[in-house]
Amino acid sequence: MYFRPIRLFKSLVIFTCVVIVTYEIYRLLLHPTHKLSLIRHDHIPSILLSKDGFEHISDNLEPFYIPLPNFSDDEARNWFYSSSYYKVNSKKCPHGSCEEKGVFFNNTKEHLSVNIFLVKNGLYLNDDCGYNYGDNATQRTFKNPDETTVIYDKAILYPVPDGWSFQHFLDGIGPKLSHSRSYLQKYPDAKIIILEGVRFDRSVKEIWSMLGVEESERIIHYSSSMKIGARLLINPCRTPGIHPRLWQDARKMYWSISGLPNPKSQLKRNNLIYIQRTATNAMNGARLILNEEPFIRVLRDYSAKYSLNYVQYDHSKDKDHIRSRIELFYNAKIIIGVHSGALSNMNFAQSGTTIIEIMPYKSDSSSLPMTCSMYRPENIQACAGYILYTQARLLNQSYWILPIVVNAEGNLNVDTNRVQKLFDQIE
Repeated sequence: MYFRPIRLFKSLVIFTCVVIVTYEIYRLLLHPTHKLSLIRHDHIPSILLSKDGFEHISDNLEPFYIPLPNFSDDEARNWFYSSSYYKVNSKKCPHGSCEEKGVFFNNTKEHLSVNIFLVKNGLYLNDDCGYNYGDNATQRTFKNPDETTVIYDKAILYPVPDGWSFQHFLDGIGPKLSHSRSYLQKYPDAKIIILEGVRFDRSVKEIWSMLGVEESERIIHYSSSMKIGARLLINPCRTPGIHPRLWQDARKMYWSISGLPNPKSQLKRNNLIYIQRTATNAMNGARLILNEEPFIRVLRDYSAKYSLNYVQYDHSKDKDHIRSRIELFYNAKIIIGVHSGALSNMNFAQSGTTIIEIMPYKSDSSSLPMTCSMYRPENIQACAGYILYTQARLLNQSYWILPIVVNAEGNLNVDTNRVQKLFDQIE
């Protein structure tokens, strides 16, 4: 009998292959892979099932930075560094260097954890729709019909504050829709729960309609006295208010339902859009540019010099379908305007778009309009006044801040030399 090392080697290789294949089949049978269709197809979510009809789908996003604004002069830089936003959030800059990367956001619950809850016989009782949505509230159910004021077969929750308005649909509902939109299509008979408001903005109705949700058929305007039960309650509320992936996915959604392509280049952007604030279109009054004529002349001259299409946008005169506005801002190269909700149209603009926000403030630095001092001076909180800056950075846009002091009536004269200096620095 002869020893044949080659035959022994072949036998070992075959045996090893059989073991590997057997193990992989065994692993797949016991631990099947779940694809995440809600957020990204290449991600694997955590799915927790229970026998009582409760399903929790979750995903953790990556930590992110929000860079500081661009400053055209020391006046803008010093103003921002004195703001409540910077005083609070500069503590989140790694090694104290905000200028290098910006503010770092990595709180799992507040910034990174995306969740959807599906509850059999779920009950909604006016809970706050945000990342602090309580565990007990997400699993709340009803046993008897008399515990509810109405019972739907299926319902999806989007009751964010003022979600009926254009601005707060974009900053409140949009990020939640970006990862839960598939349920609108999967359950075309599901009711959509939003908060009841003083109005229901036409542009918001039109976006819902493009998503396949008609007001007369599916939208329920929720009031605090209602106790909504659903045989299947879908809850995407516990979602970060800010994260670049959610905001950019929401933007892609707006482009998609408007028939606009996901841009691979920025060569076609040629609009310089001035968002005009007037005494008739401003719901909250004040913040009017008193020397608007010379200010507009600077904008027109810059547009002519660089062959840009100058657009003076007044939302109160816009009677077109929201689809036209999405396309208008999709093609924007520069967007400029005084701090207002109309600047939220930047959500339709591409990455790399230049956003210039004229920030009105009072000369007394302790009473900046965008500073929240609460009840104690040392308890300063970063306020919603910086949400437009945050939005622009989440959308990977080039954001410039231009603080301008206001008069006693809250209106302002824009220093056109500062505007020209800013334009000279735009790449």
